[in-house]
Amino acid sequence: MQESFEHFYEEDSLYHAINRFEDMIKSNSTCYFDVCEFEVIIDYYLDQHNFKVAEEAVCVGLNQHPASAEIKFRLAQLHIQSGKPSKGLQLLRDIESFETTNSDFFLLKGSALNLLGKKDEATHAFDLAIACAVESKDDVIFNIAYSYINTRRYKLALKYLKLAHEINPYNISVIHEMALVYERVDDLNSSSIFYQKYLDIDPYNDNIWLCLGMVYSNLGNTEKALEAYDFAIAIHPDNISALFSKANTLVTIGENKEAIKVYLEVIDEEPDNVQAYTYIGECYEKLTLYKRSIYYFNRALQMDPHYGDAWYGLGISYYEQGNHAESLKYFKKAKNIDPENPDFWFMLGEAYRKLQMLEKSAESFNRVVELDPNDHEAWLNRADLSYTDNNDLKGAIRILSKAFEFNPENSAINYRLAVYFIINNQSRLGYQHFEKALSLDFIEHLDYIKDIPSKSVKSLTALINRYRNNSRK
Repeated sequence: MQESFEHFYEEDSLYHAINRFEDMIKSNSTCYFDVCEFEVIIDYYLDQHNFKVAEEAVCVGLNQHPASAEIKFRLAQLHIQSGKPSKGLQLLRDIESFETTNSDFFLLKGSALNLLGKKDEATHAFDLAIACAVESKDDVIFNIAYSYINTRRYKLALKYLKLAHEINPYNISVIHEMALVYERVDDLNSSSIFYQKYLDIDPYNDNIWLCLGMVYSNLGNTEKALEAYDFAIAIHPDNISALFSKANTLVTIGENKEAIKVYLEVIDEEPDNVQAYTYIGECYEKLTLYKRSIYYFNRALQMDPHYGDAWYGLGISYYEQGNHAESLKYFKKAKNIDPENPDFWFMLGEAYRKLQMLEKSAESFNRVVELDPNDHEAWLNRADLSYTDNNDLKGAIRILSKAFEFNPENSAINYRLAVYFIINNQSRLGYQHFEKALSLDFIEHLDYIKDIPSKSVKSLTALINRYRNNSRK
């Protein structure tokens, strides 16, 4: 009972001091605060990342208490947190003689040195911070790890997080950060282990179940991912992110009907969710139920006429039905809304080609490869336009030679280049690319061998047989 009263008193005093300070600022008057009050006022604004008001509180505090090391320490903290570590470090050095056993002081000093790239000095300061920590040593070590996370030195961060976890295996902040850092370094198995450890302590945290589900999704374990999303949704049925993640995972495994049901749950929670309507439209399009897909894309556009994905979805729905003229209108609208989206330009090129507007089709595919040079299908389509539609074999070779520069390990580009070179009587280059393609994807040669003149096929037979034998080993 006494502890509850003291906690209430501390909270009440904190907000009373903050309210008095804010009233003073608004009225442009002067009020006296003791050093302890300034500490809590400045800490409050630093925690909120409200650096402007924190700086104002520091200035008033130093006017009233010019010799206060505590307020100077917070000014150093303000400089470091607002991206001025050199100024912060200078202030810390000015008060260092007063702080020889202060863990927080060495922690802040180490953070400033780390930001400045002074690795050895930072390590020394952090060692002193750990040595000075009388209690909650794991929290001090956690904050050291966080400093390294902020500078993207994840291996060092993990070193300290592991140490903190050894000291206190139940520190939930440490466990959470370990899961996140392992995710950042693409060690997804370790990440999943620490998310599970978190859930052993707090099994009703829907956001952690969501994070675990996303890790499983990235690992390709859709069964466990869906199970995790279901737990998140069971705990909080209105967790929109979990609903979307579950539906998106269902789409990836072809369960479009089930995905639609989940997207409809999103709409129950958020009736104006444009993205959910669009995704339902995409599911119906995949199911070839085009009337329904068109209905949902139009519903999305009623809510947001500038949502490019919905216009694109309409275009796909008409394109798949063979109505290329109608699809062209919608692909144009999508492209005008988001001219940097290569998918929109790609389908624009496809529609133009179906309508025999070959120059515009070529321009569209050119734009795709400008935006995404790794889109091998756009390169292949552009080259095919030159060769098949314009009878320009040399132009097609130039295009795919450029494509090869960006995609040297793409089997389709190598096979198609091989075909073009052989047809153009450049057999040596053709065989080189054919062999490269065989090494990348042997089975795919069956799609291209029919385009090679029969006299050259005979010359390639030994090469094909050699790679066939290698692929069986």
